[in-house]
Amino acid sequence: MLFRQILDPGTASLSYLLADASTADAVVIDPLPATALLVRSILQEQSLNLRYALRTHVHAPDRIECGALCKLPGVCYAVGEFAVATAAQRRLADGEDVLFGGERLRVMTTPGHTPGCVSFLWRDRVFCGDVMEISGCGQAVDETDFGQMYDSVMHRIFALPDETLLFPGHDYRGRTVSTIAEERRMNTAFLGRSREAFVTAMQAWPGRRLNAA
Repeated sequence: MLFRQILDPGTASLSYLLADASTADAVVIDPLPATALLVRSILQEQSLNLRYALRTHVHAPDRIECGALCKLPGVCYAVGEFAVATAAQRRLADGEDVLFGGERLRVMTTPGHTPGCVSFLWRDRVFCGDVMEISGCGQAVDETDFGQMYDSVMHRIFALPDETLLFPGHDYRGRTVSTIAEERRMNTAFLGRSREAFVTAMQAWPGRRLNAA
């Protein structure tokens, strides 16, 4: 397999390139215009064929941006079934598989940050987008439902095996990977809070994001 985590320093956003080394089929998760050239360089360097451009979430229609990678020949642009994007070629339902070569990504609906948020399970890792952050929760936007965010993290993300590697959609403080076990123990945004307490705290918190110190 091939795996690359790609950071856009300007936005602290993370994209992920995954590939089946035996077939050279690849997918990119949460591609960004700012890093499209770098991704294309890796594809060329590794002789990979990009099959899917996947988004964990999109925002309001005027803020949708997938970048040049989604427009490459042979690439399928795919989003969660409840995402607002209209240009997507495929809508992904909970439990559906995205196949590339001999590899598969399992789709897991994790609404909250936006109603259409999904996470992607691949081997021993999960790509959770902005529904949560390492040691914190995702920042609120206009579409955020705090109750759904709590449910997605507590009942879906945290239900994964302890050893599952968690890769977020942003890196604000040099934290690019964690584990489910560590987040269950140390994520103070969710730790020890009821659903109601979490919603109340999020509504009152400046910047609408709870992070560990």
